[in-house]
Amino acid sequence: MDLFEIINQQTTEEFKRLYHGRGEKTYPFLTIDSIGDTLFIQFYEEVNEKKFIKTFKQAPDKYKNIIIKRRYANETFAIRGDIPENALALENGIKFKLNFFNQNIGYFGDTKNVRSYTEKISKDKKILNLFAYTCGFSLFAKRSKAKEIINVDMNKGVLKTGQQNHSINNLNTKNISFWPYNILKAFSKLKKEAPYDVIIIDPPTFQKGSFIASKDYIKIIKNLPKLSHNSTTLIACTNDPKISKEDFIKLIEENSNFNFKEEITPPKEYINSTLKSLVFR
Repeated sequence: MDLFEIINQQTTEEFKRLYHGRGEKTYPFLTIDSIGDTLFIQFYEEVNEKKFIKTFKQAPDKYKNIIIKRRYANETFAIRGDIPENALALENGIKFKLNFFNQNIGYFGDTKNVRSYTEKISKDKKILNLFAYTCGFSLFAKRSKAKEIINVDMNKGVLKTGQQNHSINNLNTKNISFWPYNILKAFSKLKKEAPYDVIIIDPPTFQKGSFIASKDYIKIIKNLPKLSHNSTTLIACTNDPKISKEDFIKLIEENSNFNFKEEITPPKEYINSTLKSLVFR
């Protein structure tokens, strides 16, 4: 499929990844997303963009805005329309507030199926959502009538966006907490609220000064017995390409009382995704 075909795919208002170049040979530096009336293109490496932009300008009229983000230079600009201030991504009826100027815009489509899984198992459950980011798991757990949700992320800004996400979806935040803690330094606080029925761990691969998956993930795993009970469900994710599925399972099973149950695969659009989302009991 060439670029013109890619940007002319059928879409709805829902977020859809039209092209995931990460790990691909054709355009490994490129991702393309359809977000309502916005076409969002990200360049991860410096390339000659002229021929690409010429094609993108031929996108269907349904895209009022065509936005380019140079991830390697942290530059964002529009080649059609504007960069909307109140943009939203829609997923299965849930809205996510976006900021196209941020390096990460507020939504990760590759964990869509994990959020659906979370919604299915959260009714009447106490949820611990670690590395909550903009609280996507919390939104679906709350819609499923979770009993209590604790969202933890050291970034106060993303937690504030998470609170706004609950508001724009008319989800009452009673019994929902938003804790701005460095998780690796907050185990004593987390243990006070334990045990949890569902624990979700979805950390960044590398966050300078706070979390390195290859080194720090095991610190969380070793604390799981103090946060869980015999029937707790663990949803553990990692996007680290250096950690294989087999090694990830081994890491968790050998350092906790959890056993692997199943894998939640990313949406099919995320070809060659390095995301591993595993369920343990």
